[in-house]
Amino acid sequence: MKTFFSFKIGTAVGLVALLLFISCQPEEIIETSVVEENLDMTENAEESATTLRNNSALIFPTNARLFGKCSEEWVIEFGKASVSLDCESIFVNQLLSLHEKVVAPFGSSIGDFTDEYTITKNQFVFLSPAFILYDYPCPAEFEFEPAEGQSLEDFLKELAKESIDAIETLEVIIDGNIVYDPKAYRTSTDLFYFTGNPDLAECYDPCITGEEQPAIIDGYFMMLKKFKVGRHTVVVRGEVPSDDFKYEVTFILNVTK
Repeated sequence: MKTFFSFKIGTAVGLVALLLFISCQPEEIIETSVVEENLDMTENAEESATTLRNNSALIFPTNARLFGKCSEEWVIEFGKASVSLDCESIFVNQLLSLHEKVVAPFGSSIGDFTDEYTITKNQFVFLSPAFILYDYPCPAEFEFEPAEGQSLEDFLKELAKESIDAIETLEVIIDGNIVYDPKAYRTSTDLFYFTGNPDLAECYDPCITGEEQPAIIDGYFMMLKKFKVGRHTVVVRGEVPSDDFKYEVTFILNVTK
């Protein structure tokens, strides 16, 4: 059974997002966060020649390591944090804390929204314009099983890809700057294991057991560089023509010292 998550887009069958991340790099270097007003140094962040030129001032490249974690590891941290919520908080738009200096906007409701958050100038924002998490096992009545001879990982990845591919249009605009080719920031994780909040089986995802279980995540993810002190705006737009669905989310960041 699938659980759909996204940045302000929720548990809707048929709605999804995508991305393929470069594998984790073995080495780290210190790199300047060019969005920060005083050009402070980030911690353990790697810049490489693969960075999209138009995006390099706003977003870390997909093979960057921040605080010792690569892109896929941050995606997994994000997914684990989301399924640790309870039935009250899972439907509340909020910032998830992935690290003392990394926060991630999360919401599971469908439609157009404007949300506002306050962070410090030393925090990084892990943005998920849309993503989907498929977990296993599910109750027998869902008949959610791999085909004969198919691995569990391939089964979950195939379903996630099909769902994510349904999003034909995706736009991300950061302080008026259009992110070039946001689909270049797609990540599909390998199979990983998590322990979710069993309460969510009653209100959100019937496949969450409360014990260690496997999952994969597919979606779009961007580790944004530091923002200047002040007010900043991130806009995410998406379109799923097969479901005749469009969405627009405005995310306002008040950055303090």
